[in-house]
Amino acid sequence: FFAIAFALVCLFQLSFTIVARITEKKASNYAKTEAVATEAKQLAKGDATREIDVLDSLIQTRKRYYLDSVANQTIYLGRYTYKDCIEREINLGLDLKGGMNVTMEVSVADVVRAMSGFSTNETFVKAMEMANEKMKTSQSDFVTLFGQSFAQIDPNAKLSAIFSRMELRDKIKPNSTNDEVLKVIRQECTDAFDRTFNILRNRIDRFGVTQPNVQKLQTSDRILIELPGIKEPDRVRK
Repeated sequence: FFAIAFALVCLFQLSFTIVARITEKKASNYAKTEAVATEAKQLAKGDATREIDVLDSLIQTRKRYYLDSVANQTIYLGRYTYKDCIEREINLGLDLKGGMNVTMEVSVADVVRAMSGFSTNETFVKAMEMANEKMKTSQSDFVTLFGQSFAQIDPNAKLSAIFSRMELRDKIKPNSTNDEVLKVIRQECTDAFDRTFNILRNRIDRFGVTQPNVQKLQTSDRILIELPGIKEPDRVRK
């Protein structure tokens, strides 16, 4: 009984992959027609190499159009859409299915520079340059290295004189200590990183990628993105 039940559950789970593949096959048939081949030939104007590229581009565009148009249509058991099916299909991962693997980095230095109002203060500029150099060999985060560099260049310099701007007046006072200012900077950088992560996640979810892996890499300002099955990397990058 349990063996039969388990087999039925497995078959049901596998059925989503089969339905998704059938739909993708229909998309391919929709994209590959004589009319498309004729259009590619006309656009290529006798250039055989260009004709191949144009034909491939037209086929991919029509296939994408078909899949996008049926993404929210019910295609299985009267309740599951194509988007539901690709979300439930078997995850083959990058090793078996191919796809994209990208690591993106949030530029914390740019966030700090913007918070300062792009200050040209000599101590600030030198501390930023020193922190960037230290980042190449250090495991510490940028804000920590910046604070150390700032103190190293001028132990008597006040960060509040650089960061107590109108936009930060509720968080940084003229008499705030360097440690208090660094705490505010670190929180602002963390918020910027989280916003970037959420924006990337939302964009990927709307793109309809099957079982994407988007995760924050610990002890760094980087985000790992794995997108199995992606066949149009240029579109994804844009």
